[in-house]
Amino acid sequence: MKAKPDNDSSLFERIGGYPVLKAVHKLFYDKIFSHEWLKLYFQGVDRDHIEAQQTTFIAQAMGGPKDYRGKAVPLAHAHIFITEELFSVRHSLLREAIETFVIQDDLVKEWLKIDNTFKKAILKSSPEECRKRYPFEEILVFSPPAGSTGS
Repeated sequence: MKAKPDNDSSLFERIGGYPVLKAVHKLFYDKIFSHEWLKLYFQGVDRDHIEAQQTTFIAQAMGGPKDYRGKAVPLAHAHIFITEELFSVRHSLLREAIETFVIQDDLVKEWLKIDNTFKKAILKSSPEECRKRYPFEEILVFSPPAGSTGS
């Protein structure tokens, strides 16, 4: 599963399409679901569903098929208190997963640049900015575990 160099095609095509996206997201969520802090945000989340949503979302953002049927980024994360630190930890795990399957540094940077474009839409300065999407939903706010730098 090596990314294909061809600057005339979409990033989706250049990284190798769905096979690479699926492999990266499988590894990424392995890291997320085992991370002492980040896993707290995914309690009760259907892992297959979240991996599939992330894959179709990023495929579309990379110029691939327009198959994403989930919520818009701000709405999907409205109930989660996402700080700069939390985003940074998540972003580092994503980088590690991408670098496992995409060897061209320029493609890694391009992917991470796309990921960063959604940062402003999800960061919050306080838990009071969070909003429930459904009446029964909890606002998710978790501090980094004691003695942890978050990573």
